[in-house]
Amino acid sequence: MATEGAGLGAAGGFAGQEDAEARSRGFWADSMSRLAENRLVLAAALILAVLVAVAIFAPSVAPYDPAKQSLAESLQGPGARHLLGTDEMGRDILSRIIYGTRISLSVGIVSQIIACCVGVCLGALAGFYGGFTDTLISRAIEIFSAFPELLFAIGIMFVLGPGVINVFIALGLLSWTRYARLVRGQVMQLREMEYAQACVACGGSNARVILRHLLPNCFSTIIVLVTLGIPGAILMEASLSYIGLGVQPPTASWGQMISAAQQYISFYPYYSIAPGIAIIVTVLAFNIFGDGLRDALDPRIRE
Repeated sequence: MATEGAGLGAAGGFAGQEDAEARSRGFWADSMSRLAENRLVLAAALILAVLVAVAIFAPSVAPYDPAKQSLAESLQGPGARHLLGTDEMGRDILSRIIYGTRISLSVGIVSQIIACCVGVCLGALAGFYGGFTDTLISRAIEIFSAFPELLFAIGIMFVLGPGVINVFIALGLLSWTRYARLVRGQVMQLREMEYAQACVACGGSNARVILRHLLPNCFSTIIVLVTLGIPGAILMEASLSYIGLGVQPPTASWGQMISAAQQYISFYPYYSIAPGIAIIVTVLAFNIFGDGLRDALDPRIRE
């Protein structure tokens, strides 16, 4: 029994030492260390890094101009000249997928930045001030959340018209509510903490309390929301482009490519399979990385 107690004591000592080391490294260093231990998340991060590099250096990576037409080479299968074949206009499918990476990533990132800015501001105001301000913003959140997302996006695009900029705006307006809801809840809890009350007692303005003491403590949650919101925005853009309300030709878009390929799918499946795989890989990589980031930044989770 003494030996067993000593063993438990040693194990507890090691655990305490690990916790002390984690605290000494700091929250962000410890979170990144835990993130680096997950090989699946690292693989997803590598895929995302490759996609970002492809989007940035698309003119150097793409073998052909994505808008260049050659009707004599239309609907050719994969070969040495065109690795993924050509579309109905004779355009290189691989080049259009590479340039489509730019559209998908930019739509995902920019729309989430817009949603983050709107949602965080409104959520912080509702959580900090409460009362009528909270009631007004909460009702707006409920109204925007009541509509099915795709139908709401279609309605916004119908009013604004198709185009990349309007897709940014539509998807930003579509997803701000999740940011506002979570930030509101966190700010309501954090404003009662001693450090926030001390800042108010020392004469700190409301803006200082919110910007310097409350929102920084919501930063990890916001990062995870942005990461997990990007794949949803990519899928929504592909859906809008598929029905003709998103990115317009000749601009390369994965959803628009799948839409154009549907009439040839019975005898020429390469055309639709390639952009479909691009969407699946991108969305899956973002979801895996977002889940891993959420687990790494959650202080309640310990491996």
